[in-house]
Amino acid sequence: MSILNGTIVEVGVDSSSQTVHGVPLAAENIRVSVSKCLVENALLPVPIRDEIVFVSDAIGTCVAWPKDWVIPATAVGNAKQAPRKYGRKKTKQWVDTDKDDDDLEHLPADLPPALLSLSKWGNEFLKDRATIHTKLSKDLFGTERKIALFRSDLFAFTNVQEVAGDTIVMYMSFLREKLKESNMLNMIGFVDPSSLGVGNSTDRSRSFSAALKRGKPGQFFLVPYNTGKHWILSVVSPSEELVYFMDPMKRRMDVTTDEWRTIVNQYGIPEQIGDKSCGYFIMLYMREIVQDKEQNWTKKWLTRGDEKYTMQDVDVVRQEWAEYVLKFTSN
Repeated sequence: MSILNGTIVEVGVDSSSQTVHGVPLAAENIRVSVSKCLVENALLPVPIRDEIVFVSDAIGTCVAWPKDWVIPATAVGNAKQAPRKYGRKKTKQWVDTDKDDDDLEHLPADLPPALLSLSKWGNEFLKDRATIHTKLSKDLFGTERKIALFRSDLFAFTNVQEVAGDTIVMYMSFLREKLKESNMLNMIGFVDPSSLGVGNSTDRSRSFSAALKRGKPGQFFLVPYNTGKHWILSVVSPSEELVYFMDPMKRRMDVTTDEWRTIVNQYGIPEQIGDKSCGYFIMLYMREIVQDKEQNWTKKWLTRGDEKYTMQDVDVVRQEWAEYVLKFTSN
C-alpha cells in the first residue's frame, strides 16, 4: 500500500554521513522529499523528534525513509494484481518516487508567459530526478538555504495545485530582492518555513520566538508555515511581541503563550479560492506587504471589506515566480 508520493533527493554524500533536520540519516535510509500524503494519519517510519510525526506533517520537506520501503511508481503501475489469499497478511508501506510522469507537455491554456517558458524547459530537462537547484545566501534567513525544485513542483505551479515549501522559499527570495531595491530591508525580514517544524500553536509560537532573535527594532518578519495540509502566514513583530495571523480560510488562531503579548486575527485578507490555492494566497499576502512602503497594510486590510483576489492576481505571482526561477535553470 502506498502512503505518500515523494522524490528521492540525492546529495552526492554517503547516507551515513548525512542529516535530516539535524538528525543522522543512517545507512539504511534515504532522503525523500514528500509531495503528497495518500493515507490519512499515516505515521512516519523515522519521525523527527516530536515535531514531524505523521506523513501529512512532512509535506513540502524532506524526511528519512527506509530504502526497502521505496518502489518506483512505474513498478506500481505495471504490477499485476496477485491472487487473493485469505488469512492474516503483512502489509508494506511504499513511497512513490517516480515524479517524471508529471505532464509538462500538455499545458493549461493562458499560462503566464514566463511560466509557459519554464514549463517547456522543464519538460525537456527535468527528467531522471533532475532538479533546478541553488543555494540561497544567508541574507534571506540568516543561514544558507539549499533549494531543489522538481518536475512535480513545476507541474503543481502550472496547474494551480498544492505548492511545496521550496516553491514558496523561492518567491520569498524574489521578494527580498524587491525589498532591497526599495531600501526596505530594515523593515521586513523572512523566516524559513522549514525551520518551524509542526505541532500545536504554542509550539509554533515558541519556534517563531527562537527564529526571530536576529531581527532589528521595529522590523516585521513574514513567516509562512504549513500545518500539514494547509499554508498559513504569520507576520511577526518581535519588538512589539505581536503576531498578525493570516489564514486564507479565515480561521481564528486562539492561543495563549508567554512569547507573544498579542495575536491579531487579520480578517481583512482575501479568502482563498477552492481548496488548493492557500500557498498562492499567502504569496499574494506577502507581496502586498512588501509593496507597502508606508507599512500601513494592517489598517488597509481592516477597512477594505470583502475584497477578493482573482485568478489574474494569482497569475501575477506565477509570472514573477517563473521569471525568477528561470535565472537558475543554468545551474
